[in-house]
Amino acid sequence: MKWTNTILKFSLIATCGVTVMTSSNRGAFELIDMASSKYVEKIYPLQTVEKSAPKAKKTAPKSTPSTPVAKKAKASKAAEESLSKAAVQKVDRMNKVNDLLAFSRGDTADAISCKNCSKASDFAEMRFNQCSPKNNYMEEALERKKTSASYLGALIRTPINKKPIIRPVCIETAMYLQSAASGPVVDYKTCSGGKSKNAPARPCVSENYFTLVNNSFEVVSQCMKNYIGEGESVAAQKQNIRTVFGMITVESGFHVNIMSKTGAGGIGQFTQPAISAVNKMISETEEYLKSHPDARCHRLANEFLAEDKRMGAKNSCDRISITEGNPVTNMIYTYAALKEATDYFDNNVFNDSKMKGKFALSADELAKIKRATMVWSHNTGYAGLKTPLTKLLTTKYAKKKVTNADTFLAELREYARSYPNKGNAGSSARIKETANYYAKIQTKLDLVEDGAAGGSCLN
Repeated sequence: MKWTNTILKFSLIATCGVTVMTSSNRGAFELIDMASSKYVEKIYPLQTVEKSAPKAKKTAPKSTPSTPVAKKAKASKAAEESLSKAAVQKVDRMNKVNDLLAFSRGDTADAISCKNCSKASDFAEMRFNQCSPKNNYMEEALERKKTSASYLGALIRTPINKKPIIRPVCIETAMYLQSAASGPVVDYKTCSGGKSKNAPARPCVSENYFTLVNNSFEVVSQCMKNYIGEGESVAAQKQNIRTVFGMITVESGFHVNIMSKTGAGGIGQFTQPAISAVNKMISETEEYLKSHPDARCHRLANEFLAEDKRMGAKNSCDRISITEGNPVTNMIYTYAALKEATDYFDNNVFNDSKMKGKFALSADELAKIKRATMVWSHNTGYAGLKTPLTKLLTTKYAKKKVTNADTFLAELREYARSYPNKGNAGSSARIKETANYYAKIQTKLDLVEDGAAGGSCLN
């Protein structure tokens, strides 16, 4: 296995070098050495070396190819070949994602190939877009906010946290992976006088823009992780945030001013009905933030959830405009909607007298299923997921218990396809979309984590 590890190590160095997160003045940064054997082995654990079989006594019969020793040797060789194939596939995916990211950032050929790098870290250092007249339309508003006394201004001015929940390079990757042009599915918008109009392209991912988005997600997530994961372990709550990160990556790529053709807008892609639904319980969210021990959370409540600051259902600029408090407002509403989903499934499934006994899982494994239903219903609607969920529990699990979370979620995907709620059964495309939504989040997470120099997006 030494040759496999060596090849992989040099491939990763050539592909990614070292990932460095820093501002333009080289302030706070986070470093992960991709060249270390320790990190490579964390992704691809070395196979356990089989101990040699003891020498047989002269009187003992010779081993045949069908003996356990022969089978172990064969299995070990197969495992080694599988490991090598997985390593090659991993590096290939990382190459493809990094090519896409380089194009999206507008990197020069020298930056991509690292020909002029004085050290490996220079290659993978965060590189913000060089803004152009086509995509710099948010920069003036960002500069005004930066110098203001508002919390958005403080978030732009604050250096990136050295140890956030989600690695900043993952948020950067998510932003760059979102298509740079308006198209048949989504548009980027600008707002003036409370009215929106199409923008020519994705906004420039400048240092101000990225810092605002990154720091907004960090502070809102820190304040609301217990809100959506009350009573869960620290590990489970961190996984909740990772999954919410994946959901937002799918929905908007963390772009503030993105809007779908159906009218869903902003970071969490809110429609008018969704905003109206959240507004019915947003006072509960406000009270939660005001009672939080962290003073930052009090400021979120006071500055973004006061009655005259809440998101309106009719004006699309309320969902997408920095002037209206986004991305923070949209992120708070996203977590509030997820809390509502959590409460719905607790009341109707997980704490239901007939249903709760069907789960024979550890607390963290049950949290995995709850996490999936929470984000999955963001696409399907609560009833849209409850229909296949209860169908699965009352048929396939009528006389047995759920003992494996991953197996159950794979089965739920099939049931969402076979037994869609009538609200989602209008077309084969909608059925496919709702059935595959949670799996799409997992796939996008894998893609981002490949593009973010490997490893988990969680710190």
